[in-house]
Amino acid sequence: MKALQSALAHYRSICGELRAWGWEFNSKYRRSITVSTRQGRFTVYTGRGEPIGRSLYCSREFEYEFMSKALDLLRNQGKIPPRGQGTILDVGANNGVISISLIHMGEMASAIAIEPEPRNFKLLEHNMSQNGLKGKFILLPYAVADQGGEGVFELCEYNCGDHRMRNNLPEDAGAELFSESGRLTIPIKRERLDDLLARVSATCLRDVALMWIDIQGYEGQAFLGAKNLLSRKIPVVAEIWPYGIERAGMTREQFCAIAKDIWTHYWILRKGAFVQRAIDDLGRLYDRLGSQGNFTNVIFT
Repeated sequence: MKALQSALAHYRSICGELRAWGWEFNSKYRRSITVSTRQGRFTVYTGRGEPIGRSLYCSREFEYEFMSKALDLLRNQGKIPPRGQGTILDVGANNGVISISLIHMGEMASAIAIEPEPRNFKLLEHNMSQNGLKGKFILLPYAVADQGGEGVFELCEYNCGDHRMRNNLPEDAGAELFSESGRLTIPIKRERLDDLLARVSATCLRDVALMWIDIQGYEGQAFLGAKNLLSRKIPVVAEIWPYGIERAGMTREQFCAIAKDIWTHYWILRKGAFVQRAIDDLGRLYDRLGSQGNFTNVIFT
């Protein structure tokens, strides 16, 4: 048995090395590539700075363990419907990796996917179509915020997952880690999430069972524009990225106050299992992550 396990581990190691080489090769000569994974079939942008695409290509998955454990936790807690039911609200959907995965895995029945960046949105449409999910998706090309109107969106040339809303920052905002001030910007449509969902369908607010949000530090503004939705106490999986939050023009105190006004607890993955923390502990988590680019995902409940 040990010999077999060792052989399998060696085989996986070789496969991993070959896929890593394949990713580097394709990044030089191709702008995108299509790969079949355990989470569905995805066309992804190539490049050394594309973590989502690289993970799907090299590992044939992206955050699979986290997704599975998060859904198991919430289902065991009775906070989301049984498998195959409910709508996932995917905010900052990128190429659709979260919402497509959850439907492909049989976790959720349908999705509302929101993605403002035009190239990502086209990829989202394509991936939805090639997985045969057209009848299960509503796609919305917006940035979510605390107010509607036109906004300024900055584009990261090497990572399609790091496009962001741009705010006017104070003079003491601190050093840039990713040369943001030199990024190309485009005008973008922004909308309060409550208004956007109400306009699309009268049943949207009722059907959403889970919100999954990763919008590079703009989560606090999105929560402010989603008070009606969040008053239903649906669980929210969110990225906590102090550097991005501060670049988005929100302080630690403001972000933590918004979270405390909505939720009582959050869950964080520790040593392979989710641990519950009181929402009052969020400031300590924020401080532990620091302002140098560290981030983590939590589940707000």
